[in-house]
Amino acid sequence: MTGVAFPPAQACDCHVHVIGPKNRFPLSRERTYTPPDATLDQLVAMLARLSLDRVVLVQPSVYGTDNSCLLDALDTLSGRARGVAAVAPDITGSALDELHRRGVRGLRVNVASFAGESADKVRARLAAAAALCARNGWHVQTFLPAAAIPPLAATLRELAVPAVIDHFGLVTPQAVDSEAAGQLVRLLGTGRVWVKLSAAYRIAEDPADPRIGPLARRFADANPERVVWGSDWPHTPAHGHDFVATDAEQPYRHLDTRALLDLVRSWFEDDTDRIAQLLARNPAELYRF
Repeated sequence: MTGVAFPPAQACDCHVHVIGPKNRFPLSRERTYTPPDATLDQLVAMLARLSLDRVVLVQPSVYGTDNSCLLDALDTLSGRARGVAAVAPDITGSALDELHRRGVRGLRVNVASFAGESADKVRARLAAAAALCARNGWHVQTFLPAAAIPPLAATLRELAVPAVIDHFGLVTPQAVDSEAAGQLVRLLGTGRVWVKLSAAYRIAEDPADPRIGPLARRFADANPERVVWGSDWPHTPAHGHDFVATDAEQPYRHLDTRALLDLVRSWFEDDTDRIAQLLARNPAELYRF
């Protein structure tokens, strides 16, 4: 990409979290880890370092269905940000409309962070979220372990709204030809399912593992209009599935967020159009910037 701007204009980080300050936005008591603050000011500084114009804030599990921190950040960032919230199933239509007004464009169903749910329960959660999303034309975003993709593929394909799958579907690079990868390829081909090529460090010990490139290309080749990228900043710590009973903070992973963005260039071999589609055009469509 010699002589070509990287990242391109209107590039978007489609997966970040804002946490805290906790004395203003306390964490949920029902959480599986206790992170340090990762404030809006820190996020804005990160976006400036990476020359990213747009961002999507995703509700972290540590806040449950209290979206106060996310909404405060959306209000401050105004038109350069969109949000993916988590809500109680009995939320009112007027409350959903208010979330839409403030920039929310999807609801998150987090399966991977909590263990023990049956496939039937996950199907019911996805369907319930989709019904809420349909009111304002949102999407359902879901964080799934790779093993859950094949049994849930029909549900994801048939939801009333589009589905967005986090972090490569947690398909590892050595599983590029696995059943889960194949199901994701077929789901992408329907045009109703999106995949985030995000958080490469969640699928490999080394996010620069050269085997991730073929996986990213396989998903993008399946439907180049249905993939987006995200850094997963501030890179939450590995944690268990049980609720914690301590306020002792677990540090974030020490990762170079700029290096995570630069991986896109190697994955797509400096194909400027494919990179602009991934980083700018596709996010503009999905999140309606």
